[in-house]
Amino acid sequence: MKGLFERYIPLLRHWIWLAPLVLGVIFVAAGGYMILQGQDAKNTVKDQIVAEQITTSKDASIPNVLVTNADTAESQANAIQQHTLTTSDGKTYSQLDRYLTADGTGTTNDAKLAMIGANGKPVANPVRDTAFQGAALRTSLNLAVMGFKLSDLVIGMGVFMLAIGGTFVLVLSPAVYYTAEMANHHNEIAKKEEKARGQALPASS
Repeated sequence: MKGLFERYIPLLRHWIWLAPLVLGVIFVAAGGYMILQGQDAKNTVKDQIVAEQITTSKDASIPNVLVTNADTAESQANAIQQHTLTTSDGKTYSQLDRYLTADGTGTTNDAKLAMIGANGKPVANPVRDTAFQGAALRTSLNLAVMGFKLSDLVIGMGVFMLAIGGTFVLVLSPAVYYTAEMANHHNEIAKKEEKARGQALPASS
């Protein structure tokens, strides 16, 4: 059993370099796939947001430009938030009352105290409707920001995997091959020396 094990050690050493090579190829393939998918997702998000033809407001951090990326989308989302809070005196959609009061000077959540419109129903608080529209627009823009950033993350991970795979293929695999061959070479030399000593012992005695 020991002899069989020793017999296959040189063979194992000779082919062990294939392990990092195969692993490296897998990393390269996976990295390339992630880059392609990440770029495709980014292009899809960009096409959809550009199709909306949204231009940042003049008081946005990036003013008067078409929304085409994460920075401009985030800039417009923040501007909409500021506009909405200014209109609602700092209140969010959920904090605003649903209806106008009967005298038209305030707001209330009680339908019995609300102003009644021509249709016989309580008149909705227009500021609350504005806050709702602002929240919906911000949500859409923030989803675009998330899409851009996630696609960039996937692309970055793909580049990282490409770098790892390239290192395995170009550095680690050759290094393992060279080390294994050197080990086999030294092993052969040691066997020859041991054999030579064994043949020299009877002559010396």
